[in-house]
Amino acid sequence: MTIDRNTDAIIFDMDGTMWDAVDTYATIWNKAFEQEGYDRRITRDDLLALIGTPIDDIMRHFVPDSQVEHLLETIGNLVRSELPRLGGKLYDGVQEGVARLAQHYRLFMLSNCDDLELPIFVRFAGIDNYITDTIAYGNTGLRKAENMQLLIEKYNLQHPVYVGDTDSDCSEAHRAGVPFVWMSYGFGKTDHYDLHFDTFAQMVEHFEKTAINKP
Repeated sequence: MTIDRNTDAIIFDMDGTMWDAVDTYATIWNKAFEQEGYDRRITRDDLLALIGTPIDDIMRHFVPDSQVEHLLETIGNLVRSELPRLGGKLYDGVQEGVARLAQHYRLFMLSNCDDLELPIFVRFAGIDNYITDTIAYGNTGLRKAENMQLLIEKYNLQHPVYVGDTDSDCSEAHRAGVPFVWMSYGFGKTDHYDLHFDTFAQMVEHFEKTAINKP
């Protein structure tokens, strides 16, 4: 799949693409397990192996189906209080790069997280003025390809690209008919990207150069 030089929108994945908050997620999940009386504890490596999977599917790796909904409610409460406070590590160039790209493109965030995390992320990163909309699995119960289609239809996007870091990101983008930009510094690997970069700054420079609406 080729990336059209008339690209009009960039849709970003969050984890492994914009920041690394895995240690914070592990802290939040372990607090939830403790509050609910589980002996289970998870590590960064446990979560890294599942990053990009819808959150309720991740939870099924750790607790029975019958307990998922209640535990997710507990995690959601902790996300509200702890994620804005603890945050994550933004990758180099994200704040400046998003501001620069917003001069040329409509920018979106799309992830398989719950409905709370993307709004918290954009505020934490200080990029809320540049992001047109966010959509997550937790908002719709849909996978990434379907959520991409929702954004495409809602905003009449003609030539969007999806920027992510895993092979599943690539598969979902292509399933939606959207070219995929792989960020190699993230959590995953893929050989099926349409374009790839080793740093966020390189990606920004490329899309600035190819923008059709230069100021």
